[in-house]
Amino acid sequence: MQREQQYEEQCRQRDFEERKWREDKAYKESTAVQIKTWGDALKNTITKMPTEGIDVVSWFVSIDRLFEQLNVPADLQAILIRPYLSDRAKLLMSKCDPTHSAKYENIKAFLLKELHLSPAVYLEKFNSLTQDKSETYSQFSTRLMSLFDYYVESRKVSQSYDKLIDLIVYDKSQKLFEPSFVTLCLVT
Repeated sequence: MQREQQYEEQCRQRDFEERKWREDKAYKESTAVQIKTWGDALKNTITKMPTEGIDVVSWFVSIDRLFEQLNVPADLQAILIRPYLSDRAKLLMSKCDPTHSAKYENIKAFLLKELHLSPAVYLEKFNSLTQDKSETYSQFSTRLMSLFDYYVESRKVSQSYDKLIDLIVYDKSQKLFEPSFVTLCLVT
């Protein structure tokens, strides 16, 4: 009789521990807890979004790298980035369709578009960029590469060497010749 009671007590204890383990697991996997955990992890690594339009490009590059390095789940990225957006970006996001603001990539594309960062702006900034006295060569080259990457991406070159060559020649031709002549050359 006593063995049966001990066995039943062990079964109840095991059931209790298993139930507690499931509840703990469900709690840890809940969206709210994950947001809190990832938010705490990112708190001291993300800076506030800059107000200068073109500096936003470098900011997004650093956010992209950080998300990649930390393996931040894609479904949490949009939520986690919101506290760091500038006031202007928050205002723009409030006017955005909620279905588009659920994904980080959509937020990034929307804000870059709304901040009027056109291919011409990227190219002009790339060509006029100078190294700040306070930044290292590595930091400067990263900013330069980021601008060029965004410029090439905004012109939809997409991994094509031939398109990249065409783009560079086209840009150089625009500086040297009248626009009507450049257009004529491209047509023929």
